[in-house]
Amino acid sequence: MLPRPLLMSALALALCACSATQVPTYLARPADPNVRVPAQRYQSVSAGTTSLRPAEPKDWRELNRRVGPQQ
Repeated sequence: MLPRPLLMSALALALCACSATQVPTYLARPADPNVRVPAQRYQSVSAGTTSLRPAEPKDWRELNRRVGPQQ
């Protein structure tokens, strides 16, 4: 059997979790249909992506020289 303080704490936590809370007024207000918003424009789903197709193997020494510290 659980100790009494632990049981009471669990009961209090369960009751608090089930209690109703008030919704803040800024969430309960309906949207204002007169607010001006910018027009939406079409943007491709794949805009800004790069091709990641397989490439030919490259010389790893040359790649290391390119990304290493420059003299």
